[in-house]
Amino acid sequence: MLGLSEIGRLGDDWDELFGEVRRTIAGVSANVGVWRDVDSQGWRLDIDLLAESGDSDVQNLLAEVQAEVEAAGVQVVSIARRR
Repeated sequence: MLGLSEIGRLGDDWDELFGEVRRTIAGVSANVGVWRDVDSQGWRLDIDLLAESGDSDVQNLLAEVQAEVEAAGVQVVSIARRR
């Protein structure tokens, strides 16, 4: 659904990085990684912004990506954002 690269395996606790994809939403481009959070056993989104953007544009990107991940049945427990 998200177009993630196939990196990790859901059934393997040691595969922390599950997949990555480059997304552009409302003119904001970012690399998105879905990681297993070993502490909570949930999932973490890593968002690497590829250019400076306004805070509202970034919030729109974060909200849309999180909604897509959760629509796929994955509970997001944290989001790490880097510029």
